[in-house]
Amino acid sequence: MDQNDRYQLRQVLKKEELLTLATRIKDNFPNSLQMYNTLLLNARGLSDFLQYEFYVPKYYPESHIIIWRTLIDRQGMSLYCTEEEMPLLIKVLKGSQLSSMIKDTPVNIVFLLSYQVDPVLETLQGLLQKPLVTIRNVIYAYVTQQNHVLRCPAGMKVQRLGRAGVQKMLADNKYWKTLPLDLTCRLAENLPALGVYLDPDDADGKVVDPSDLTFAEPEATPIACVCTNPYGSVSMVMTDDKYKRRGLATLLVEILGRLHMVEGYFPHANVLSDNDASAGMFEGLTGWEKILLAHRLFSEQ
Repeated sequence: MDQNDRYQLRQVLKKEELLTLATRIKDNFPNSLQMYNTLLLNARGLSDFLQYEFYVPKYYPESHIIIWRTLIDRQGMSLYCTEEEMPLLIKVLKGSQLSSMIKDTPVNIVFLLSYQVDPVLETLQGLLQKPLVTIRNVIYAYVTQQNHVLRCPAGMKVQRLGRAGVQKMLADNKYWKTLPLDLTCRLAENLPALGVYLDPDDADGKVVDPSDLTFAEPEATPIACVCTNPYGSVSMVMTDDKYKRRGLATLLVEILGRLHMVEGYFPHANVLSDNDASAGMFEGLTGWEKILLAHRLFSEQ
């Protein structure tokens, strides 16, 4: 084998192999939760429009090293490996085609585990000769299934987001403004994206059955919403100012966590370390726990 070829990557194209990779890393929870969810949602066909590319080391077929890239969110990327495989991951970064693939694009590694941050940062800054910065996230995971009754306040109802709801969510959020509307609507049709809508005909408040939620009318606008982002985590938790402090965001996150668990995903959310409001909400949710720290690594603007 040519020494220069030893650490090359091969692209994984078959959905069956993505599912095999997901199964391989599942027991590495919680470190594997983000990569597991992304593999699973793509194995189920969502890669057909999310434009993911998955890679594994060509000559290390039993390793847990998995890399994905996507054209959404400024060429997003994730690098997964076990802590013991970090030396091999660094060799892959230096010796594979990956460095040339990202050389002329913004670096945006969306989920780095604590043991990956310093070695990957040092390696990429050396290879790319560009400044990179990191942001720390706290990862909360829904680790204990809850069965208490969920009830929507009187005059409101919970539904899956229609087109107007998706459009409002994209317009109001801080971090996902580059996602195209049509793509996000297709994502919301396949992964849970929920909203609370006004329902003047309901005077008592309805019990919410997470397994029996209808889609809102395309033109209906929610007063609170939450979605599953393209990386398989809870995202875009928002409530209109007029309706805050009524527990609507908490209700939606509880429903979404139950749906993710039933559908086989690891329910989790990335919360910026300085986002006290979101952290406080997750700290107060029964069944959710602070599970680990992760980092985003990106090109300095």
